[in-house]
Amino acid sequence: MDRIVCGLIACLMSVISTGVGAADKPIYYVYLAGPEVFLPKPVKAGREKKAVIERLNAEHDWPFRLVGLYPLDNEIPDFKPDRDTGLRIYRANIEMMNKAHFIAANMVRFRGPGMDTGTAFEMGYMRGLGKPVFGYYESAPFYGTSEAAGLYSDKVALHYKLDAKNPRVDGHGQLVENFGMADNLMMIGALDDAGSTVQPTFEEAILRIAESLK
Repeated sequence: MDRIVCGLIACLMSVISTGVGAADKPIYYVYLAGPEVFLPKPVKAGREKKAVIERLNAEHDWPFRLVGLYPLDNEIPDFKPDRDTGLRIYRANIEMMNKAHFIAANMVRFRGPGMDTGTAFEMGYMRGLGKPVFGYYESAPFYGTSEAAGLYSDKVALHYKLDAKNPRVDGHGQLVENFGMADNLMMIGALDDAGSTVQPTFEEAILRIAESLK
């Protein structure tokens, strides 16, 4: 009898610590894309994003659980700044995206008017797999201040000299894409396929993912 009682108590404590029915909830993985991997403290940035997801799971008590997958979760043995290491990182990230159900990508401008090229590839890869793509624009970790996503054409004007007589083209006579979008139309189109737009924060992007599952 004592053994049965102890077992029941242990079971009850497990339910309390994990949440009622938590073990029965389906898990959906979210690939956390963005240039955060280049920040001075990239691992900390990933932990913070995962903490946001866990907080939202607890606050909303969804009938599912979202779990973040961050590129730096991958363990790359014998890490060196060489081609072989770079390709192993690429393949590890591909495997992680194959596992993920969604992608939440920070589309912040990065070293130019447009988003990080690696992040753009990851958005395209996930869309190519037929998986929903969600994006957001958070600049504070990179530039120390929050800014709106704005228009891609305006960001081009900040980085490149435009033709004084025809601002639709740059100094080389090349057309500046201008469809009233925050970035390249292919990136915005990927978001639109999921019924979404560029969200102002990471948290908003996660909430949009959760809404798509209801």
